[in-house]
Amino acid sequence: MLKFFFYLSCFFVFSTSIAQDSTSNNYHLITSLHTGTVGFGLDFKYVKDRHTVRLGCSAIPFHYSTTLDMGISMLTDIQVTYSNLHTIYEFQPVSKYSWFKVAGGVAYFNSAKGIASLNPRDAVSTSIVTLTPEEIGSLTIDVDSKGVSPYLGIALGKSQPNKRLNVNFDLGTYLLSSPNVTVTGTKLLSDNQSLGSTLTEELKTYRWLPVLQINFNYLIK
Repeated sequence: MLKFFFYLSCFFVFSTSIAQDSTSNNYHLITSLHTGTVGFGLDFKYVKDRHTVRLGCSAIPFHYSTTLDMGISMLTDIQVTYSNLHTIYEFQPVSKYSWFKVAGGVAYFNSAKGIASLNPRDAVSTSIVTLTPEEIGSLTIDVDSKGVSPYLGIALGKSQPNKRLNVNFDLGTYLLSSPNVTVTGTKLLSDNQSLGSTLTEELKTYRWLPVLQINFNYLIK
């Protein structure tokens, strides 16, 4: 966490110094509400000429239940929680295209967790014995990717409103920290600890978190 705030401070100082080196004395302060694939959140923006510096936070709670066929019917409950603090620098590469900016930054995901709980739906019968769901047991898979994540993307639409309000969009991706997976089982499903190590290795290549976001901007100054 302390490492993130060190990176955050350095990035903010670097980005702000770039903006202040521009020839214009005009700048804008903007607050922005956003929603998208990384959840709901709030940003504060400093805009000067072709430079924008953003500081903000995002969070998303997600819950989903379904039934999976894994040889036996399993009731599956999935809970996903993502929350982050971020700083992003945007640059307008072509002066006449104020609606297009390239963006890069860093976020600290203090929560990037997914938990899947699997419980047998029905009893399982063989020619010898019938096992109830309680006798079979349950399985819980916990995936955690919290940590520092770089961001790369583009911003479409003007960062600052012409009057008081406007809308713009973000397209990009975060590269999440390598996930840590733990698997906990009960009763007949208790011998699954090695599955956690297997899933940890397999999920290392699935670290990209896509960002598709709409921003509702309000001009303060």
